[in-house]
Amino acid sequence: MRPSRVEINLKNLEENIKKAKEKLSNKKLLAVVKADAYGHGAVAVSSRATALGIDFLGVGIAEEGIELRNAGIQAPIIILAQELKERSEEIVLFNLIPTVCSRDFLESLEREGKRQNKKVPIFVMVDTGMGRYGVSADEFIYFIKLINNKEFIELKGVMSHFPVADSDKGFTQKQIDKFNELTKVSSSLGIEIPIKSMANSAAFLLYENSLFDMVRLGLLLYGISPVENINPSEYKPVMTVKSKISFIKTIPPGHSVSYSRTFTAKEPTTVATVPLGYADGYDRSLSNKGWMMVHGKKAPVIGNVTMDTTMIDITQIQDVNIGDEVIVMNKEINAWEIAKTIGTIPYEIVSRMGKRLPRLYV
Repeated sequence: MRPSRVEINLKNLEENIKKAKEKLSNKKLLAVVKADAYGHGAVAVSSRATALGIDFLGVGIAEEGIELRNAGIQAPIIILAQELKERSEEIVLFNLIPTVCSRDFLESLEREGKRQNKKVPIFVMVDTGMGRYGVSADEFIYFIKLINNKEFIELKGVMSHFPVADSDKGFTQKQIDKFNELTKVSSSLGIEIPIKSMANSAAFLLYENSLFDMVRLGLLLYGISPVENINPSEYKPVMTVKSKISFIKTIPPGHSVSYSRTFTAKEPTTVATVPLGYADGYDRSLSNKGWMMVHGKKAPVIGNVTMDTTMIDITQIQDVNIGDEVIVMNKEINAWEIAKTIGTIPYEIVSRMGKRLPRLYV
């Protein structure tokens, strides 16, 4: 196995799912497994989640759902973004549940359902403030009525999405109120919505009145808080990234390290090369900013991160040898720590850990 690898703690994943299900009681839980389960391995995570009684899996594109079907996973799979209408055939063929927010896509699914002689279950996305996908609030009732008259379409539920659940209570509450209003109008017209869903990981932690019938959890199931200043300790990190030192040398003062010579030694410096770089998802912006751990001590990144390697300064760490373990990310160097260093979010840090890194499930 390649020395640089991602270790996935399936016990922690199981505990996180159990904790979430305890809080939800009889509400449904969707595990978000798009982007290869945020870098954790979609097939393995989905298999374990379905074994624990997860209600739905959420993917970002049809191919991700097809991958799970080809791996033998039979759980209901929702595509959380609207696909183009030319994807209708394979969506229906592989029994995926599309998110719908346009009439063209709806009509295409109706035709494909008729052709394959299948009822096509769908979720409708209504835009209450995200501004990405979604039927507008003004068009929602018309759209629901349109669905109600389709022979081969089955309305499974309605979703909306929060853009600032972690930071703007007022705006988020307005979204919840609007969603409530729209779904109540639908019910008053005799069109019942089986599953209503708004809450993501942040809303799950912060807004009890957003839980409705189903919660869609991604980052929190992987043990990473979606809110920077809230760290629910009962959810444990699932991913650890490790490598091994592949080369060591001591350079004299004035000697530079890596491309563009962004680091020049001011004193004799012991440099260790780690065989992991930006092609593996270790961001180049961590050049001269990040750090790794060797023998339990911090080793700063020096010079520019390259495609396949990163150099660290181990001058102050004793008895380091080629082959010694390097911790790239764990509880101490967590996804939030790395994200803040380079001005991004933890979602990006974990989901970009590339498939060149083997996954070891422990």
